[in-house]
Amino acid sequence: MRLCLWIILGLNTLALCTWAQEPGLTNTGSPALTRPFLSRIRGLFDIELPQLDPPGTVKFILYPHISDLVRRDYVRTDVGFRWTLNDHFEFSTEGAAFIAHGFGQQATGSGIGELRYGLKYLIHEWLPPDFEASANLSVTQPLTHRPFDLSDGNQHITPSVIIQRHSTNNRHLTVFSELSLDVISPSGKAGAMQINQPHDDACSVTLGGVYDLGQIKWTLAGTYTTTALIGSRTEHFFYLRPGVLWYVPKKLVFNTKTQWLIGLGTPMSWGPDGYDITLNSRVRAEITFRQVIASVRNHTFK
Repeated sequence: MRLCLWIILGLNTLALCTWAQEPGLTNTGSPALTRPFLSRIRGLFDIELPQLDPPGTVKFILYPHISDLVRRDYVRTDVGFRWTLNDHFEFSTEGAAFIAHGFGQQATGSGIGELRYGLKYLIHEWLPPDFEASANLSVTQPLTHRPFDLSDGNQHITPSVIIQRHSTNNRHLTVFSELSLDVISPSGKAGAMQINQPHDDACSVTLGGVYDLGQIKWTLAGTYTTTALIGSRTEHFFYLRPGVLWYVPKKLVFNTKTQWLIGLGTPMSWGPDGYDITLNSRVRAEITFRQVIASVRNHTFK
């Protein structure tokens, strides 16, 4: 508990200390800054690829869980932002908000049920051409006033290292590998574990790829997770996550500055709970603050 709180405090301090900085938007020519950007889509593409927006970019991100209208007594909406501090660092924070939609049998009220923090460090040095790498840290902290099944009720500290390579034979293909640890501790708050979710500290190895066709991106990730190395019990899990992402053309959303994304995936898992397959859909909206500010200035001072 104390370790989580210290890490959360440190991440907040980092954000506050660097807020006064005004990094430029100049592209340094780094491959990671010139390639199409694909960020993590929670529940669909849970990988933080070693890519960054141009320095100084701040993105407001909104994830409404539309399917909750029929699956739950409340609607979840993940709200957060990503801030690219410079050529190496990105800071992100996210809150899992919920509100009762009134169609269910139980009144859950509204509020924020979980906070998530992330830090990404892009590694430029010592890598061969066409390779990129990053070191990542994410922290998940459940809050007290929330529906029971909104989270698993545990605190998670998850460091990871990811390496990706852009194919020299097929410019659309990028392959990646990830090594990660998930250190969990009880928060004292009740929660619901997902099917084939480790109940102990675990380490994971992931291999996958992205086939980038511009506005449509096909994704595939396979993960092996075990608690045998750092946990108190021995359990093994296998996950396969195919998916497709569609970046909606601006002309279909009235040429607004908001980037809409629609995703569909069929994650599969094998483990102590047996075999499971689900159908996930995601709708995400991204608003780049600098684009919004520029638009306001253009309309105000034209």
